[in-house]
Amino acid sequence: MEVMQIKPAPYYNFPQLVIKINSRPHKMFIGGRGVGKTTIIADEVIKYLAAMPRGKVSLNGLTYFHIRTKSLPPIIDHWERRGLYRGIHYFVGHKASGKFQWDEPHQPPLDYTNCIHFWNGFVLEFNSFDRPEMARSGSYDGMIFDEATKLKKSAIDSDVLPANRGNRDRYGHIRFHHGTLFLGSMPLTSDGDWVFEYESLQDKFPKQYLYIEASAYENVHILGTQYFRDLKRVLPQVIYDLEVLNKRRKANVNKFYPLLIEKQHGYYNSYDYSYYDRLDQDSSRKTLQDCRGDADCKTYEPLYLSFDFGTTQNCLIVSQWHRDINEFPIIKNFFVENETLKVVVEMFIKYYEHHATRVIYLYGGSDGQRKNDAASRKSYFDDVVDWLIKAGWEVYLRAELFEASHMDKFNFWHRFLSGDFPSVPRFKVNLNNAMEVFFSMDNAPILADEFKKDKRSERRVDQPRWKATDLSDAVDNLYYWMFFQSVGDQLPSNELIFLNR
Repeated sequence: MEVMQIKPAPYYNFPQLVIKINSRPHKMFIGGRGVGKTTIIADEVIKYLAAMPRGKVSLNGLTYFHIRTKSLPPIIDHWERRGLYRGIHYFVGHKASGKFQWDEPHQPPLDYTNCIHFWNGFVLEFNSFDRPEMARSGSYDGMIFDEATKLKKSAIDSDVLPANRGNRDRYGHIRFHHGTLFLGSMPLTSDGDWVFEYESLQDKFPKQYLYIEASAYENVHILGTQYFRDLKRVLPQVIYDLEVLNKRRKANVNKFYPLLIEKQHGYYNSYDYSYYDRLDQDSSRKTLQDCRGDADCKTYEPLYLSFDFGTTQNCLIVSQWHRDINEFPIIKNFFVENETLKVVVEMFIKYYEHHATRVIYLYGGSDGQRKNDAASRKSYFDDVVDWLIKAGWEVYLRAELFEASHMDKFNFWHRFLSGDFPSVPRFKVNLNNAMEVFFSMDNAPILADEFKKDKRSERRVDQPRWKATDLSDAVDNLYYWMFFQSVGDQLPSNELIFLNR
């Protein structure tokens, strides 16, 4: 076979260069949005395939869907810059046909659906953290972890890392054989703080571990200064500091939902891969996505919708009662800014047009009784009901006509999230399809001078509205009215529990 000549990269920023030339086998990189993490992944794969023909490395991510649609396109773009072309030097989702006469790895995968097969027999295999046990049967020569701060540390340690084994007789002379590379952004919650352990490992074992943090400004040569001006304008300062400048977060100690915990109340394993595997997916094109690909959307169960209405924003959450496992998760959210209410309703209708059970229980705030616009005689609720019925849904309006106090809602959530009421379904949030809901709730503070949810974020013009408290209000409008009577009488005000205040 003709020797493949890989072109040099056109540019490396400083953290990319540090990771490239550093010989330590285990590396952790926490970087701001746009710093070039996928370029590092693409370069790492090239390093492995050049040194280990017929080797096999795993690329681990949140879900197969995320790897295919988010991680892979910029990786493929970098490979093209280096002279590696799909269909010539590698194949995605299947192995090369027999006419190519390419080798396979020493331990070839039985199914190439989630693999990339290269000309020299090297394979990059995807592992999804909504199926971490799938890695147990594998044997790899190295591992790469994308979005590391969002991955479960327990699954990494018990299911994935033990598969980083074998082939020492073939590649044991290579220093980075069985190496690991973790990449991610600053953790939004404490569940991701395990990545900081690598800082201590670097101090104790400096020849084995590398820990590096970098702001997105390290990539200003590629991003341009306008990128940062635009993000500075639209992001709240705390998010800009966290996601762009890569500063470590400061804890919100006055939370409206203090018992909300990502590990306990969030989940990622939400895709029905039997549906997506039937599609002829091309990672260079946008993948069709609707409710048929959601494993947590039960076909023969009704949907619960809850709205938060507004003049500049409208949002809704979609929940479903999973009685067989005693859970009531939020399975999807929709939101629009500076668009009409009808736009967000049409987004829902399009996404759930194939849902078999055409029944909706409709909730929302008491402001849903207001007229939709000055020229209309109909309320927000009237219009929503009309649009849904026209789309073939049977709608039952369950919204209350008055608002509960912030104090009552706080006490409800303290009881509801405690898990002390076995007869009440457990609260969950789909972190693939409703991450914005979890963010809105997790970052909802309490006013310092009075006991109310601090809703000033809704008046800010320098951030997207989904990062404000609107979505958390939509959650309140459904769960409070459905379950507040099931978690006991409300505590009197003098028995309120102020956590971490």
